[in-house]
Amino acid sequence: MTRNRLLRPCLTTLALLVGLIGLPAGAPAASGDDPELPPAVQALTTKGLQVVERFEAPGGLTGFTARAGGREVVVYATPDGEHVLLGTLLDERGNNLTKKHLAEHMPSRGMGEAWARLEEAQWIATGAKDPERVVYMFTDPFCPYCHAIWKASRPYYEEGLQIRHVLVGVIRPNSKAKAAAMLQADDPAAAFRAHQQAYGDGGGKQVSGEASDPALATVEANNRLMRDLGIGGTPAVIYKNGDGEVKLANGMPKLSKLADIYRLPEKTVDDPSLDRFR
Repeated sequence: MTRNRLLRPCLTTLALLVGLIGLPAGAPAASGDDPELPPAVQALTTKGLQVVERFEAPGGLTGFTARAGGREVVVYATPDGEHVLLGTLLDERGNNLTKKHLAEHMPSRGMGEAWARLEEAQWIATGAKDPERVVYMFTDPFCPYCHAIWKASRPYYEEGLQIRHVLVGVIRPNSKAKAAAMLQADDPAAAFRAHQQAYGDGGGKQVSGEASDPALATVEANNRLMRDLGIGGTPAVIYKNGDGEVKLANGMPKLSKLADIYRLPEKTVDDPSLDRFR
């Protein structure tokens, strides 16, 4: 009889599970009204857990693949349905069963739907007015790596690159307000450029005036879009490869990779502040 064990796992309370997987308070619940879910799992859906598939797991557990805060996770419910386990389920040989469960029970979510949704989002364009290449980027005003991509990409503007910045507020408590202030500016592109040019320890140029409710709602919508696409942080660059497939690059790429992402001739980036990305 095969015995299974949990390593780096925990039999957790609901509150601890919410903290571990970073469920966003108030996020839409996909399955919160599903009476078939065990009580502990159903409670999590009201906090934003989106259940994808149910399956029978070893040891009398019931497994649920789910999405939470941009992450794909497996939650295991105990037979009484009153407790959930979050962690890596291993068998007696140390095989990672959780990884196997994700592969078998979590449908791959391509980025194909992303492009159309990004086109409909509100964004700020930088670069070429008549672009040869377009990429989208989720950008937080206080994200230092977003700023690094902004600097590294500028030489590509003359080759026809346009970056459409989908502004989000996820890093600092005032990220949303700063993003909203740029979106509501008379010239959003100029406000964004001034912010990046003044970027430093303080996170860029201070934008005067209070953010309006419509602008804040736009940032919230961008935050939801980022979560819906399974993207957990900034920067995130969404682009099309030579075959027209939509791809995602998370984080700050090596400078040598930018030309491949943009599908443009490689440009020299002389900024010494970017040497660590060479």
